[in-house]
Amino acid sequence: MVEARVAVEEAVEEFNRLHGSEGQVRVVEWRGDGFVAEFVGSFCVTCGFYDYFEDFALMVAERGVRVGVVDVEEFEGGARVAYRFLREGEELRFVPERVVLILE
Repeated sequence: MVEARVAVEEAVEEFNRLHGSEGQVRVVEWRGDGFVAEFVGSFCVTCGFYDYFEDFALMVAERGVRVGVVDVEEFEGGARVAYRFLREGEELRFVPERVVLILE
């Protein structure tokens, strides 16, 4: 877990350095099988909001620790995102449920 925690903390620093003008992330809770990160900011309007969460997971993976998004709780100005550490050979792709209204 110590290795994983270091990888996540390094990814937090990198994310905040690269995306600091549009969004910041911080770990708000450590869990036995993962962690919860809080993303806040204005975020880029041309980027997908959920792309930030995947980008963060890729930054963690670059440090040898794979994580997947298991839950997203949006709030005004950001979101709390639950990540789970992935086991060898395990793949996890988060697909949020969306309701689309078409008004004619």
